[in-house]
Amino acid sequence: MTEQRPFRTSPRLDKPGRLVILLLLAAAFALVPAVAASGCGAAGGGGTGPGSTGPGTTGPSVTTPSTSVPGGSSTTTLGGIAHPAGKNELILQITLGGGFIRPEVSLYPIPEFSLYGDGRVIVTGPTDAIYPPAALPNLQTTVVSEGVVQLILEASKKAGLFDPSIDYGRPGVTDVGTTTFALNADGHSFQTVVYALGFESQAGGLTQPQVEARAALQDLSARLADLSGFTSGQVTWTPYDFTGIAVYSSPTQSGTTDSAGVQPNRLDWPLGDLGTLGTAAKDNLRRAVVSGQDLAVLTPLLDQATSITLWKSGQSYYQVFVRPLLPDQTG
Repeated sequence: MTEQRPFRTSPRLDKPGRLVILLLLAAAFALVPAVAASGCGAAGGGGTGPGSTGPGTTGPSVTTPSTSVPGGSSTTTLGGIAHPAGKNELILQITLGGGFIRPEVSLYPIPEFSLYGDGRVIVTGPTDAIYPPAALPNLQTTVVSEGVVQLILEASKKAGLFDPSIDYGRPGVTDVGTTTFALNADGHSFQTVVYALGFESQAGGLTQPQVEARAALQDLSARLADLSGFTSGQVTWTPYDFTGIAVYSSPTQSGTTDSAGVQPNRLDWPLGDLGTLGTAAKDNLRRAVVSGQDLAVLTPLLDQATSITLWKSGQSYYQVFVRPLLPDQTG
């Protein structure tokens, strides 16, 4: 039996206090038409930027498929940048995927940062350096004011996320991840995809402007990780209380050990037959959504599980990994 890794519930930052949502301010401007912000990226149709950002992709890809804020609702401040206002509507999300990691993790990565229309922020929190890692990821959340949302949008514009013309190039390095920035603001949807962000010093093949453009995105990501530089007050992070999880499963052998030779623990799956649960997904995986009373039954077992736990269902064993559903995810 391997040592179990505890689920971290400590705040992401060691700073007390919490920012208050400016509900009245958001409501007062909820019906104000989107204001065209100054600077690049707001006008014109969608397109694909020059350069290659990853295997099978061209980019960075920055698209503007619509002329209205996604979701149909928007808010803005005087002279500010319009954005979705719904509590489940994404404003900005950063996701790292691909690279030399388990295929199922690469296929269904957990966003590192998500900002929603009501000012809610969800990030991946700190983890203990214990192997195997816990089955449940440590997601942390807080709420920021509309003023902070505007500062984040201004920083995103300065970093280039509104500009479809920026070329981030492709470093000469393999088996690393691709970072995707998804932005809904100023009446458009933007997506910027950058391969090997943060590996510029380890590989050549980039021009100085490409290096500088990448550095701007790295700086933005670092500031968003703990909201440093965006608040004048202190931030309190709490565990994200999810109401549903996506479960991915695949059959395996009962005597399977992982690539490091670690023997997994074994648990009985409590919710029907994993062989037929949910629907077929990629790479011989099945996907199901667990919520409500089923989630209440499964959660205590997930607290005992790790990423390599073997789950017995019927007469067979399965590998299972879970992804808490974020507010914009319904299934």
